[in-house]
Amino acid sequence: MRGGPPDPATALGRWRRALADAGFAAPLPVERVPLADAAGRVLAEDVAARRASPPVAVAAMDGIAVRAADTVGAPVLIAGGDMAPIDTGAPLPDGFDAVVRRERVEIDGAGAHVAEAVEPGADVRPVGEDIPADAPLLAAGRVLSAFDAALFAAAGHADAPVRARPRVAVIPTGDELRSAGEPLEPHHVVDSNGPMLAAQAAADGALPALHGRVPDDPARLAEEVMRAVLVSDLVLLVAGSSRGRRDHSRDVLAELGEVAVDGVAVRPGHPVLLAVVGTTPVIGVPGYPVSAAFTYELFGQPLLAELLGRPAERTAVPATLTAAVGGRDDAACMVAVRLEPAEGALRAVPLARRAGALRALAGADAYIVVPPGPGLAAGAPVAALRLRDR
Repeated sequence: MRGGPPDPATALGRWRRALADAGFAAPLPVERVPLADAAGRVLAEDVAARRASPPVAVAAMDGIAVRAADTVGAPVLIAGGDMAPIDTGAPLPDGFDAVVRRERVEIDGAGAHVAEAVEPGADVRPVGEDIPADAPLLAAGRVLSAFDAALFAAAGHADAPVRARPRVAVIPTGDELRSAGEPLEPHHVVDSNGPMLAAQAAADGALPALHGRVPDDPARLAEEVMRAVLVSDLVLLVAGSSRGRRDHSRDVLAELGEVAVDGVAVRPGHPVLLAVVGTTPVIGVPGYPVSAAFTYELFGQPLLAELLGRPAERTAVPATLTAAVGGRDDAACMVAVRLEPAEGALRAVPLARRAGALRALAGADAYIVVPPGPGLAAGAPVAALRLRDR
């Protein structure tokens, strides 16, 4: 819509330009962590092997080490220094080039009775069979797994170069807000957004800090935001981004820094604020839970990916809509879906679209983006962006 708020991609680009102008730097610095702590961290550099694995030829089975030429014409008796008992994983002694498995040899006082000839290299793992020396291992940007840590160890590494974890401050606001477990009056609202946003950030590799709730007081809000930006790489300021009488986020962020984007053409989540205070990115997150969740997906997740030096995109899978979903002429619509297998493909089942539909959000596997317009018909092919692949 001409003259209206920007679409999500344009808004993200506008925010990034404002951040760059303010001196925001990404990705974060490199730090080295022990391999036992590496799983879930983002690899900061391409890594190559420092040693081959195995570093020498080793037995692949229990048995005896032999020279394959000595087994020609089997059955044969091999005795004395012409054979050596060997266990799985043990280095092959010099001069030997094969292993006869324990179940294929009889050993007595005369020596080893070998019933069948073996070829050179039989049941031997050669040098570098798994990992050649200097072989590339993994590329920067990969989220490391427990198996990657084992690979690094086998290749001669004692630690891993990873990106520092982004520090994310989550600041819930509102006089009516109470934390889960606190005594409640009928007019109180339980803070579900704070724990949700902190958990979303943690799942994407960040170190979240959930602040205590801040009342609807501009001075208190400004004080808490400044405290957060001094020690954080991203601040999520929850609620107060609309235009109600108690919504102060816009004015506070404009006073402390710059509001680069004031509203986005997306539903739910259109009252979002994208700001920068000092060099720290700040998102004014709408207060409805589904709006808050999708605001994080659209703007928080890509920013964290940039800080971590990894691709921002969620995993997209093709699916078919089971029911029609309406659209809007003035905005893209984000719709939570449940994915169901059907005849070797996936069906996307639209879930409740109310901005406060937490139960539907908790049951979602993915979401789809409906472009501006009349919407999508039942049976339409869609790209479902997975929420549960991290």
